[in-house]
Amino acid sequence: MVVLILVDLDGTLLPLEAWDPIFQEISGLIGSRVGVDWRIVYRAAKDLNRELLRGLNVRAFDWDYIFTEVAHRLGASISIDVNDALIKHVHDFKPFDGALEMLSALKGLGHKVIIATNGLYKYQHVVIKELNFAKFIDGIRTPDTIGCPKNCRGFFEGAQVMIGDNPLFDVYYPAQFGLVTVFIGDWERRLMYVMDVWGINLTGLKPTHSFRSIKDMLMALPAVLNQ
Repeated sequence: MVVLILVDLDGTLLPLEAWDPIFQEISGLIGSRVGVDWRIVYRAAKDLNRELLRGLNVRAFDWDYIFTEVAHRLGASISIDVNDALIKHVHDFKPFDGALEMLSALKGLGHKVIIATNGLYKYQHVVIKELNFAKFIDGIRTPDTIGCPKNCRGFFEGAQVMIGDNPLFDVYYPAQFGLVTVFIGDWERRLMYVMDVWGINLTGLKPTHSFRSIKDMLMALPAVLNQ
């Protein structure tokens, strides 16, 4: 039986910290224009991102908008294109151990694999191509291509399995639509993140499967897919 498996990108296949040099470079550019330390710009961008996240606003994932808006608030009339910095730094992105092996194994078993991420397509397709994920997947689902964040039926349409690191977007919402959920990472720490950002207590929630790392999941792959 062919299974459609959705796999998250940032935080699951790739460390979230991979984006730090990009955001720091952009923050430095804006800071130099308005005469403030880059850390002030960076913090303002993160604060705006969190504000938009709380409202599940798709713009929370549009870093062009976020940095351009922060620049305007600080007095700089410039437009930011994050891909200018991404193209310079993406070569240094390092996937988590086992990321390519997992995608290859899922594809090798004859399943369909789609990367389902809250990051916008204009950024994520660059990352997916550079990290050689593209040859193992059948498509990409993003808020701008689906029309909503990873919390609506359309994001999970036709899928049977969701693999990811966020208890809200990769466990709670897909479970609402009947998917088997596979969490990868530190469950308790990520529950605290959800509580901190959205004020949602998900302590009673349990994923179908939970693993500390992709390597751990790979060893249990037959059991996961036979759920």
